[in-house]
Amino acid sequence: MRKRDIDERYDEIVEYAELEDAIDRPMKTYSAGMFSRLAFSVAMNLDPDVLLLDEILAVGDASFQQKSLQAMRSLLGRAGTILFVSHSLSSVEEFCDRAIWLDRGEISAKGDSKDVVEAYRTSVVGSRE
Repeated sequence: MRKRDIDERYDEIVEYAELEDAIDRPMKTYSAGMFSRLAFSVAMNLDPDVLLLDEILAVGDASFQQKSLQAMRSLLGRAGTILFVSHSLSSVEEFCDRAIWLDRGEISAKGDSKDVVEAYRTSVVGSRE
């Protein structure tokens, strides 16, 4: 983003990240969660064609996670493609149309997200028995 774009969206970015009380502190004092919230908030204020989100819903409390999920749905409607990396099976089922299950860098399954999650769950249960 250009500085002008950031300046125009600054208040929205800070408010979305829920960091009004901390925004003036040096970033080196931010926790990993605070940094991730701010990064996600900036991403939600972009208009990307493709957006890569890695474990973003693991950040914040349940309220922030729900707000983020709604924002991602809205962005998907505008942008088209979100690559969502997560260990949260329920989030993959809820948010994704298609999924890829990677195991040690190899594709174990790909296709409909519910089918891929079910294959993963079956594999984990089978490996525990």
